Amino acid sequence: MLRSAVAGSTALLVFSCGLASAFAPKGARLLDAGWVHSSGASSLVVHSDEPLRHRVASVPGLLILDVWPLVGAPTHWEPVRVGPVLTWSQQTLYPGVVRFTVWVRGPVRYKVFRRAEPHKLRLDVLPAWRARVRLPPSVAYRKLRWATGAGSARVHVVTVDLKDPRLSVRVALGAGTVKDREPAAEATTRLGGVAAINGGFFAPRNGQPLGVLVVDGRLVSAPIPRRSAFAILKDGRPYIGPVRWRGWIETPTARLPVSAVNRPPRVGGAAVYTPEYGPLTPPHPLAVVVRRGRVVSTASGRVPIPPDGFVVASPASSRHRVRETMRPDTPAEFRAALDPPGVAHALGGGPRLVREGRVYVPYRWEGFRPSLYGRRAARSAVALTAHPKLLLVAVEASRGDSTGMTLPELARTLVELGAQDAVNLDGGGSSTLVVGGEVVNRPQGSQRAVPSLLLVRYDPQD
Repeated sequence: MLRSAVAGSTALLVFSCGLASAFAPKGARLLDAGWVHSSGASSLVVHSDEPLRHRVASVPGLLILDVWPLVGAPTHWEPVRVGPVLTWSQQTLYPGVVRFTVWVRGPVRYKVFRRAEPHKLRLDVLPAWRARVRLPPSVAYRKLRWATGAGSARVHVVTVDLKDPRLSVRVALGAGTVKDREPAAEATTRLGGVAAINGGFFAPRNGQPLGVLVVDGRLVSAPIPRRSAFAILKDGRPYIGPVRWRGWIETPTARLPVSAVNRPPRVGGAAVYTPEYGPLTPPHPLAVVVRRGRVVSTASGRVPIPPDGFVVASPASSRHRVRETMRPDTPAEFRAALDPPGVAHALGGGPRLVREGRVYVPYRWEGFRPSLYGRRAARSAVALTAHPKLLLVAVEASRGDSTGMTLPELARTLVELGAQDAVNLDGGGSSTLVVGGEVVNRPQGSQRAVPSLLLVRYDPQD
C-alpha cells in the first residue's frame, strides 16, 4: 500500500503492502493461454487464478511478454498465422517468470489490458495503422522551421491545454518496469496516449534511468541532487524544478537510511527494490525480503521481488546492522520524503532551460558537462506557458537538413514559444515525439527504446 502524508515542505510516501496482497507466496497458477482474432487484430489472452505483473518489449518482427509470479506453466509452441501474428511460444524464463514470444509480420503496435475476477491479461497485437488516433481540440501540433547559429532546424511542438478536465498528463515506464526500455511510439499505443515525448537520461550500459521517476505516486527512481525535473502534483498543478528526497527503512528499533531506489546501494545507505523494478533483483550478498509490512526472509544472489512488498539490499559497510535490525517477522516500511510535497508523477531531466520567462541554463550547477551545453544535437524539452499550457518540443538534427540546437538556442526558442518554465530531456537518438499514434520527428538512426516517457491521455467521458 502507498500512503501519503504532508509534513512541512515534504511529502511522506510509505511503501508497505497492498500492491497485490492476494498473491500467493509461490505465485499464481496459469489456467490457460490462447489467441482470439477480430478486425485485423490478434489478442493473446492469459488467464490465471491470481493477478499478475508484466513487462513487454519489442524488436522488429518480435514481441516479448513476460509475466510473473507464475508456477507450473508448461512449455508451449503453436503456429497462429492470423492477422499480424505468425507463431508464438511459451516458456519458463526462470522460476516464477513465464515468457510469451510472439513472431509478427510487418510493423505492429500493441496494447496490454488487465482485468480482475476472473484474472485476465490480454496482449492486443495491431497493424501499425490501427495505432493512429484523432487529437482532441485541447491538443494541437505544429511543425516549424527555426533559425540557428548554423542554419535552421525543424522544430515540432505539441501544445496541451491543461485546463481541459478530460486530459491527463502522466509519467510512464518503458516496457512497464524500471530496468527495461521500449520505443516511445509503442509505449504510447500500449498506454492509450494521444501524444508523448521521451523522458529523461539513462545509463547506456544497463538502461537504468538517471534521476527521479515517480509514477502514480510511487517513487521508483531517486532524484539526483540539484537536477531539474518535471512533475505533476496530486492537486493537478505542474511543477518544474529540483525534487529533493530522504529515504529510510522504519522498524520498531531503528531507522535505516536508504541511498538508492531500484539500483545498487551506495555508501551511506541501503538500496530498496520495489515491484516496479521487475521480477528479480540484481545479485547481492545480503537481501532482506519484506512482504505486507513484515520481514519474511533474508537471502543472497538474485532475489524475487514480492508484488506486495520490497527487497532491501545492503552495502558492505552496514550489512551487519541491517541483518540484526531486520530479523524475520520484524515490522518494516520503506518511507520516502519528497520535496515538493504531493508529487503524483515526476520525470528527471536537466538542465533547466527557462525560469520565469527568461533563459536560464545552470548546467554546471546541475552537474552536466560543457559538451551538453554547447553541442548542436537533436533535443527534447517540456515547458509550461502562463495560460497554463504544456509544450512538448522536439528539435531534429540531420545532415544538411536540420542543424539541431545548442541548449541556449533551445532555451531561446522556448521563450519565443511562450514558455515561462522549461527543462531539457534526453536528446540525440532518444529524442522522439509521438502525436496521434505516429512519430512526427525524425529520430537519429532507428527509433531508440527509452526507459520513460511523458504521456498525454484523453478521456472523452462519453
